[in-house]
Amino acid sequence: MIWPFENNTSGIIKKISKRNMKSDKKSKFFILLTIVISVCMVFSITLLSKGIEEEYKNTQRNKAQIGILGPTDEQLDVLNSKDAVKWIGEYFAIGNFFQEDKTITVAYGNKDYFLKQEGKHIQGEVPQNINEIMLPQNYIDFLDKSYKVGDTISIDITGTGNKSKYTLSGIVDDTKESRGYFIYVSNDLAKTLSKDQFQLTAYTRLDTDLVNSNDILKFANSIIENTGIVNEQINLTEYFAVMSGSIKQGFPIPVPILAGLTMLLATIIIYGIFYGKVVKNVQMFGQLRTIGMTKKQIKAMANKEGNRYAVMGIPLGLLVGAIIGYIGSPEGFMIKTTIFYAIIIAFVAFLAVKIAIFKPVRLAMNISPVEGAKYLSYTGNVKNTSKLHRSLIPSNLAKINVDRNKKKAILTVLMLGISGGLLIFTSTLAGSISPKKQATFKYYPVGKILVQIKNTVGSTFKEDSETYGSSKLQLEKNPLLDNTLVEELEAIDGVEKISPFNCVNMTITFPSTAGSITSITDFFPTLKREEIEEKQKVLTSGSANYDKMVNNNGILVVDGTGKVGDKLKIAGRSSDGSEFNVAAVVIGTYDRSSLMETSPTVPGSPYFIMAYDTAKKLTGIKEQTGILSITTSDNKFDKVLDSVQKIADKNGEIEVNSIEQTINNIKLQYSSSIKGLYMASAILFIFGTISLMNMLMVDFQNRKKEFGLLRAVGLTEKQLVNMLNKEIKIYVVGSLVLSLLLGSAISLVVCEHLDSINHSITYKVPWFFIILLVGVLILIYLIFSAYAKSQLKKTNILSAIRDE
Repeated sequence: MIWPFENNTSGIIKKISKRNMKSDKKSKFFILLTIVISVCMVFSITLLSKGIEEEYKNTQRNKAQIGILGPTDEQLDVLNSKDAVKWIGEYFAIGNFFQEDKTITVAYGNKDYFLKQEGKHIQGEVPQNINEIMLPQNYIDFLDKSYKVGDTISIDITGTGNKSKYTLSGIVDDTKESRGYFIYVSNDLAKTLSKDQFQLTAYTRLDTDLVNSNDILKFANSIIENTGIVNEQINLTEYFAVMSGSIKQGFPIPVPILAGLTMLLATIIIYGIFYGKVVKNVQMFGQLRTIGMTKKQIKAMANKEGNRYAVMGIPLGLLVGAIIGYIGSPEGFMIKTTIFYAIIIAFVAFLAVKIAIFKPVRLAMNISPVEGAKYLSYTGNVKNTSKLHRSLIPSNLAKINVDRNKKKAILTVLMLGISGGLLIFTSTLAGSISPKKQATFKYYPVGKILVQIKNTVGSTFKEDSETYGSSKLQLEKNPLLDNTLVEELEAIDGVEKISPFNCVNMTITFPSTAGSITSITDFFPTLKREEIEEKQKVLTSGSANYDKMVNNNGILVVDGTGKVGDKLKIAGRSSDGSEFNVAAVVIGTYDRSSLMETSPTVPGSPYFIMAYDTAKKLTGIKEQTGILSITTSDNKFDKVLDSVQKIADKNGEIEVNSIEQTINNIKLQYSSSIKGLYMASAILFIFGTISLMNMLMVDFQNRKKEFGLLRAVGLTEKQLVNMLNKEIKIYVVGSLVLSLLLGSAISLVVCEHLDSINHSITYKVPWFFIILLVGVLILIYLIFSAYAKSQLKKTNILSAIRDE
């Protein structure tokens, strides 16, 4: 005898699989919806994270990879003629002067520098003739003028009080108010103003997409052959660090973790729905086995159904995810990246579906004809009880129903609990990022207002101006030691304390890890013996030996700047007005975070620390007070800042810096990450709520026969509704508790870890999102209660019992 399924029956299995999907439209809808949402969520979060990275890379993607210091016009002509050079942006800051409390910088830049290196928008043209200048719009606004391109204007471009007439050749589209503005001049005027000090930087875009620093330098070295330019003139720009991912903006979204948890949730949900679907059709599988269908063929039929769900749901999820990813980060959206991750996520999603249906498929293939005939879908996993009797009131029935199928109950609670936990975690992290805390820790450990000596008094274009003007003031008559100034500051309402700190303006030059040379000019702390010895506890190598530092021009440097024994170049102003250049020996290194946490300095997070007597020996300055740090009452900061600024404007030799400026810069740094975290929270939130509704409604459909039998033995419709309401309350409360516990635990661990690294987290409970989560859970309860009530009204006892 030949059974109908013994030969090649793939066509028949395919038809049965299709009809099975069509016959159970609700299960089909919920499974597809779950697949679509899970794929959409993983894909959109991935694209969002990568989009934020690409947006940051876009700030450097088409910019110069190297800067060449001091090339001649002839060398630039040779470079421009090379095929391996795309363009060269020329720039030179000639000098600066003060206008009220603003620093005005006079600079030269060519067209490629403004348009390609800086990405500026210009009305008109960059200056070409000696009588042409270009101004940014924000400086025009500061002057309270209505200049237009082509106007002839009378302006003092050197800060020496001498006005001249110039043609405004262009206006740079910078509109943001700033503490400093620019005046741009032509090449000819730049050479005239700088005299013999003209030394531009040539920002050079090479014809290569290399991102490794060594590869870029090697390529650059091959370009400068036979040009007269030497290797020492070449510096790397930020290009390699940003493009290689060494420098990232803000906090990266933990995509692998979110994607993994999302796929886990999706697998759990699909498993629950598919398992319910198989249990509901046990009798059908038993009948198929009765007429000769083999286990292998049952397995093939169930697998085909799972494959169909995946093939239908995954592409739709990818499409929706791509749309969300584009909307969330349009500037960072890249087709190549989208296709790459679409392939990976499609594969992982297909694998997740296969894993989810594995056990239900095994259940289906192992059903015997006898089991299929006697199986009742509502019985679940029956467990004997030692109790003599149990009251079958709705509340007890609800507990019994939950207890009889603990796996389903656990999966249901896990599903929304994990999703809600992720929502609380991402919203907590986004809301806890504190630019103020980071600014306070790193740069303002004492007071939130810093009064320091101006490095340029008046104008650098004056004959008697010096590069290190603040050092001259400290040497001759330190303005910060003026009793009248200190008394004025102390008299301001809201000033609680004024703390003086020693520091001198110097330049440190050191080789970076990428092989280029970095020079930084700033105020660096000069510490006395007891202060230096205190730093021993934060050193990662070497020793804080004060005498050794004084005798050998020793310095302490931040990790990565140099190693113990290295000699770094330190420059500054000597007592006779000349510039000193010494080879300072590194005798100890420190980690910035450890320094600012246990033994902070002002200025904060310095690149190097020098002994007080070493600075005295090099500069001749005996009174090295360079900063007054002002501590204010919390509610009077703005008023104090305004009063201090007025005093500084009147004094003319001091300038004011406040924590607000630093906070705004840090906010800009984290803005993309915060946006991404909130976007991820929203996606998780939607995913969790819809997924829970999926499972609950599918479970309701699979239990219709159970409800019919309960009605048959006397339970009223109202009692059934009460029973279901009690069940959903158990799931909702359990999910909420798990969400709060899981979300809080993850948030505390991650926030503490990030704070230990960057000191930028002030833990804040996301009350809005918690209230939102509670509100949605209540809404789910109300929707499901209404749905159950509506469905029970539509179904009579007989049809419910007969429901297959």
